Amino acid sequence: MYNLIKYFLILFIVLLFTTSSQAFLSDRELGTTTAQFLKLGIGAKNAGMGNTSISNPCGSDAIYWNPAHLYFLDQKTLSFSHTVWFEDINYEWIALAIPTQKSGTFGFALQYVSYGSIAKVDSSAVSDGSFSPMDMALYLSYATSYKSFQFGGNLKYINSKIENSATAFAIDLGTNWNLPDDKTSVAMTITNFGTEMKFNNESEKLPLLFKTGVSSYVLQDLLIALDVNFPNDNSIYFNLGSEYGISISDKSDLFFRAGYDGRNKDIPGFNWLNLGFGISYADIIFDYAFVPYGDIGMTHRFSFGMKFGEVINK
Repeated sequence: MYNLIKYFLILFIVLLFTTSSQAFLSDRELGTTTAQFLKLGIGAKNAGMGNTSISNPCGSDAIYWNPAHLYFLDQKTLSFSHTVWFEDINYEWIALAIPTQKSGTFGFALQYVSYGSIAKVDSSAVSDGSFSPMDMALYLSYATSYKSFQFGGNLKYINSKIENSATAFAIDLGTNWNLPDDKTSVAMTITNFGTEMKFNNESEKLPLLFKTGVSSYVLQDLLIALDVNFPNDNSIYFNLGSEYGISISDKSDLFFRAGYDGRNKDIPGFNWLNLGFGISYADIIFDYAFVPYGDIGMTHRFSFGMKFGEVINK
């Protein structure tokens, strides 16, 4: 186990230095990467918190946000997320995490975006049928721990289709450290480090992102989280989120969430406040988030999660 952690840290440091030259860029790099769907985020819990993500555990959705958090799971965990996007766009996510007693936690996930049917028109403005673009990513994940540190990673297969298809492979790496007060976590991730995607004769980079964040229970039931993001195709931005939990009964809890997503700061209109709520009963949880995009419109996210199987004592 020690050698595995050592190799993970070496790889993380190498990728950090490799990406740092690209991470502190400006918005002059807008439009220089492909597979933009990888930036959309998943899950209504994190969306309601302004897409703060990497330092607060979120079940099997951690595969997307920070795979290191998969280690905290003590039962098999399944999550599904559906987003009502603009026009006929539908955004889906399904993830499964499987913890083991001595071999860490394994995870599998599918991220899928369907853009509906789009009419084709030739140069003479004559209808020429239709096509159905889509984006997809498959995730294979693993997480382990060493003392108070957690480590995780993803292998990803990415496919985008307009009329022709393009594919890429990428890795994500994540770390987490729980401070001795048991209320505060600090985390870092590097995502979408991989090959270029080639459509016809044009090759484009993936949207590489280095991210660091902290979350803390400032009150017994009030969680505050902050993420700072360093993308390779935009300027630095931050996310700020909060979650307040209320115990309804021995088996049920209610959560209220609010957050700010710095990616949307330049969109005109109402765009600065994400809102959401969640309700859990026993091993089942339902989450909803309202995410405005200014004059573009509003989006709604729905998530469902459940734990099942025997409890794993690590």
